[in-house]
Amino acid sequence: MVLRSSGGGRLRSVLVLLAVALLVGTGTALPAQAAPCVQTDPLARKYCELGEASSVVGTPVGAPSAVGAGRVQDHTRGVIAWSPATGVHEVHGSIGVRYREAGGPGGFLGFPLTDELPTPDRVGRFNHFQGGSIYWSPSTGAHEVHGAIRATWESLAWERGFLGFPLTDELPTPDGVGRFSHFQGGSIYWTPWTGAHEVHGWIRDRWAAQGWERGPLGYPISDEFTVRGGRQSSFTGGFLRFTVATGAVRTAVLEPYEHSGTWVTRFRFSREYAGANPPIRPEHVDSMADAGVRVVYLQAAADDARYPDLISPDLLGAFLTRAHARGLQVVGWYLPRFVDVNADLRRLRAIADFRAGGQAFDAVAVDIEDRTVADVDLRNARLVELSQRLHVALPGVTLGAIVLPPVVTDVLSPTYWPRFPWAQLSGLYQVWLPMAYWSNRTDATWSDAYRYTRENILRTRANLGEICAVVSTIGGFGTTETAADYSGMARAAAEVGAVGVSVFDWTTTPPGSWPPLRGYDVRGGC
Repeated sequence: MVLRSSGGGRLRSVLVLLAVALLVGTGTALPAQAAPCVQTDPLARKYCELGEASSVVGTPVGAPSAVGAGRVQDHTRGVIAWSPATGVHEVHGSIGVRYREAGGPGGFLGFPLTDELPTPDRVGRFNHFQGGSIYWSPSTGAHEVHGAIRATWESLAWERGFLGFPLTDELPTPDGVGRFSHFQGGSIYWTPWTGAHEVHGWIRDRWAAQGWERGPLGYPISDEFTVRGGRQSSFTGGFLRFTVATGAVRTAVLEPYEHSGTWVTRFRFSREYAGANPPIRPEHVDSMADAGVRVVYLQAAADDARYPDLISPDLLGAFLTRAHARGLQVVGWYLPRFVDVNADLRRLRAIADFRAGGQAFDAVAVDIEDRTVADVDLRNARLVELSQRLHVALPGVTLGAIVLPPVVTDVLSPTYWPRFPWAQLSGLYQVWLPMAYWSNRTDATWSDAYRYTRENILRTRANLGEICAVVSTIGGFGTTETAADYSGMARAAAEVGAVGVSVFDWTTTPPGSWPPLRGYDVRGGC
């Protein structure tokens, strides 16, 4: 029989009548309609709606109990909980077991906001609660996630993001300061001061190998982000940078460049250039420390054929010993002329390898300003070559690049050092030190310490193409610079996140200039 109808409803009615007739004609009973759940008690009604004894929660255990403004009914395979704010929801299975372990509705998770639901990827299951969530998958089991760590995980697309499902509950860090959760694809760490940030991949592996938050880098202060040629994560004590081209992860410890510093040249401390009684001697380190100096930048070698190695090594050792005894960092620096790259690299390696009584330089910096090589392209090529070879030769050293102020090379005198290879150098040095000497400027626009400092830091980052580049600015110099100048320098540096401020040099800096720089403590970058 073919039935035709202009109305879908009429056709469905005819088909239903035919089906009923066939069932009756064969003696088959009609299926019984389930009785509607009409209980007024929300716990009892939910139990009915779930299927009662055959449901996922099993049979009731004891009588309902009051928890705050709500009520809870335990079952053999789960729990049903209700409150005026959340409504009534069930929790069962492995998630239910973890929920009970966390204190149930009376614990930090509070009352459930959902029944157990499948995750969007169909792999796992979850319940949301007032105070967090519990997620389960066959390979990870059930684990809770809550607070700021949960909020970060949510922002990264829950289990569908690169972190995947949680592998642990939230746990305290061994140092007792922070909290963390491990996930299939990484970790999220939190402290009251840093907030919650993810760490994953090669960067996480290196951080873990260094001792996690108890290592030299401390806690993460950023999620992983893109930099030129790779990825980076910043930490309280520095950063880790992954380079795609090499697959290498570089550690940068920033303490040698942080806070306030002073500079000591070969003409002030070495016998080779200052005679038998140099004006700055190791005992002057005490005066530096008393003034609030935290870093001494010491010129440890010279591009001079008469001195192929380090200069006054006994005095270098004495400076290191005295400085470290007073809690100061020491950065050894060198000014190459790019005439002989092999000799330049040899001296820089000698600075890094120098030891005296167990003391060593805390970092190495290259002073990039000499123009002896007149051919700009040749000079740039040699600079890049030296930097690349140094980067490879000293993988465990935090390298600083002491650079000409971009206001000069970009604005005031573009022909002074044209086509400076910022992009090629960006991943080879970890800290940038622009020589922002406002005393060299005579016009009102750039002789202002605040404006000159700020603009040079911002232009350094812009030229590198990295807004998160770590900068430790150099200011001064001369006996006529005032405390107000240095106060402006420190204010500008802090506003744009420079990790350190230093003054060139110790002998020409009046004692009254140091108070505005004392206690400078800024963790910049991203």
